[in-house]
Amino acid sequence: MTRLALIAGAGDLPAELLTHLPQRPLVCAVEGYPPAGLTPDLTFRIERLVPLLRRLQDEGVAQVLFAGVVHRPRLDPGLFDPETAALMPHLLPALGKGDDALLRAVIAVFEDYGLTVVGMADCAPSLLAGAGVLGSTAPDAAQTADAARGTEILRTLAPLDMGQGCVVAGGLYLAVEALYGTDAMLAHVAASRDLREPRAGGVLVKRAKVGQDLRMDLPAIGPATIGAARAARLSGICLQAGHVVILDRARTVAAADAAGIALWAAP
Repeated sequence: MTRLALIAGAGDLPAELLTHLPQRPLVCAVEGYPPAGLTPDLTFRIERLVPLLRRLQDEGVAQVLFAGVVHRPRLDPGLFDPETAALMPHLLPALGKGDDALLRAVIAVFEDYGLTVVGMADCAPSLLAGAGVLGSTAPDAAQTADAARGTEILRTLAPLDMGQGCVVAGGLYLAVEALYGTDAMLAHVAASRDLREPRAGGVLVKRAKVGQDLRMDLPAIGPATIGAARAARLSGICLQAGHVVILDRARTVAAADAAGIALWAAP
């Protein structure tokens, strides 16, 4: 069987992902971003990327899977090895662009060393949201309309390489996800509603960006997302079927049901 390496960031996803794989991969954690509930086989720094790539080759790794949260790093010039330093003129321009542009540049580096980057759909499709109503509450006509509006907004923003989520209520957009992520966006909506808007309702839409390389940085939700949506007084969450990871699915669906939030996935 082809040996797999998991490049793991912070959060619960790497550990949950392991339960969906037929055998344990070589787990490589980015320093400063320890995966929850998981002991990595090795830890590396971005400034020492080429030694990691050579280690993977020596270990017989042929495929690489990325999972977990890693923010844009603050690089220490004094820690670069000469080979990794030589890559920086190719990677630094991507650091000033959107996430997808940066991740495509990272994928290209791994592929240059003969490693095939695979995605969640290849290795753990059961983690992805399937089409249909996921909980006990189906969306009503107003929620479906808000989800369609949110989808339109995200499709429009996709060429700018920004946003995997937005919030729409009554056809009006309340927020679009920026670099700080879904939790920050929902906290902003909750705080704004507390100050200005007594009404409740609205839908969180989570989708991969149109044209995004689906091997890395798929959008994800989990129990904490449901809690944040409830605090923001939303009534629905619409996911893109086959493109959004659901962490701890049983707890996530149960939390949505308990909050009366319609949770569904659409093509």
